[in-house]
Amino acid sequence: MKDVAKRAGVSVATVSNVLSGDKPVRAGSREQVMAAVEALNYRVNPAASYLRSGRSKIVAAIVPALDNPFFPTILAAVEASCQKDGFELIVASSAHQPEIEEARINALMQWKPAGFIIIPCSAGLASRKQIEAARIPLVFADRAPDGEPSDFVEIDNVAAGAAAARHLVQLGHRQITVCTPSLGVRNLRERIAGVAQVLAEFGAEPLVVETGLGGVPEALPDTAEAQIASASAIVALMNTTTLQVLAALNRTGRAVPHDVSLVGFDDYSWMPVARPSITAIRQPVDLIGRLAWSRLLERINGASGGPVHRQLPVELVLRESTAAPGSTGKSVGHATGGAELLTLGRRR
Repeated sequence: MKDVAKRAGVSVATVSNVLSGDKPVRAGSREQVMAAVEALNYRVNPAASYLRSGRSKIVAAIVPALDNPFFPTILAAVEASCQKDGFELIVASSAHQPEIEEARINALMQWKPAGFIIIPCSAGLASRKQIEAARIPLVFADRAPDGEPSDFVEIDNVAAGAAAARHLVQLGHRQITVCTPSLGVRNLRERIAGVAQVLAEFGAEPLVVETGLGGVPEALPDTAEAQIASASAIVALMNTTTLQVLAALNRTGRAVPHDVSLVGFDDYSWMPVARPSITAIRQPVDLIGRLAWSRLLERINGASGGPVHRQLPVELVLRESTAAPGSTGKSVGHATGGAELLTLGRRR
């Protein structure tokens, strides 16, 4: 930094203010500093900066997978938000395995992060006590482990499951198969509970099928494939599960929505252009990421008080993949194949 200051003809304090953004610097001095930084290929040493200031500018995040677009979409919103506030984000994946999750968190803690944003891969988080003992702020997104309440941002999963089921019930379906990658994650169990609540009004209950966390369309247990092949209405609880279901239906010669109605989750870009287009639960993914960062920044800046739980509504996007049992037509209200939005759930 002294070399940068000497080359730019300014003080070390001015260089520090330009690079940290802590104090305003006149345009001419800023340009001189940035020119010197480029000429000298100067890079801030995060470890040295932390030792000097006692304040880390690194935030760590860990998610269950990076090959499922849902999790990187949340991370993109977190990254954009934290960079605006002068922080950098480092990311790791647990590959849906608790032991890898624990190892990744231990590695990330070596960077002395200012805070963690975590989407846990299971009902537990072995490293939680370690993070709390180190007094590192922690916010959960999308799902939280069982146990003590925490700062947490999610959707209303019960309402989301209920919305999917009620739509199918209104079309005349009473037998609903719920396809889930796992029963070990709380938010997925809550979505199943929402489906069950609606069916209970008609003296029925859902058939729950586990498809596995890998999300590979070609890889389904034989029992799961047979159950999907015999279904008349399906709710798939993740975007990867929706693809698994569609692949299984194609292999078994079942047509959507003539033979089976399908409601997917997450509403990614391929769903409206598929034929038939996919009725889906749309989550406010970008908002989940932004609110998770906002809460973490409050904690980093010293906010006290009890855990804050934000629960966001979802939208049911009606398209062509759902229809009355035995119907050859499209979903109710969709003579032209367009999409209708229904906002469901509640905010807390």
